[in-house]
Amino acid sequence: MTKGNSRVLQVVRRLRSYSLVGFFRYLLLKVRGKSILVTGSCRGCGSCCRSISLEGRTGWLRDEKEFEKIVADLPEYNRFEITGKDRQGFLLFRCSWRSSQGGCRDYDNRLPLCRKFPESSLAFAGGRLPARCGYRFSEVVPFAKILQRELNRSR
Repeated sequence: MTKGNSRVLQVVRRLRSYSLVGFFRYLLLKVRGKSILVTGSCRGCGSCCRSISLEGRTGWLRDEKEFEKIVADLPEYNRFEITGKDRQGFLLFRCSWRSSQGGCRDYDNRLPLCRKFPESSLAFAGGRLPARCGYRFSEVVPFAKILQRELNRSR
């Protein structure tokens, strides 16, 4: 597989995990030359640990068997318990490592997906940030685009 084909395959996989509204948001941002930027910081409320979607090899998880395959490959994911599905059919999970105070019982050793929360792809998949979350999704013009525009003006 060529590098170009690999890139196209990655884009197709990503787009498959978007909701219909998220797909149109993605297209609108592309047309407007913008992208999603995650701003803010964690407030330690633990809301994200009570209702979280997980991503598999082919996108956001919809099937319990797909989750079981992930746990077989990555046993540390057995800390997640399926709690139901959202209105789009994506599985919802809660983390059993959440303490009674709301934070992670082993914060220093949390999973990479927890360290990276929230990812901008959540905004396109139809997901929402918890109400008390200190993070926000902002639509911005990427710095590289602004820099390139200014460099072109100065020539």
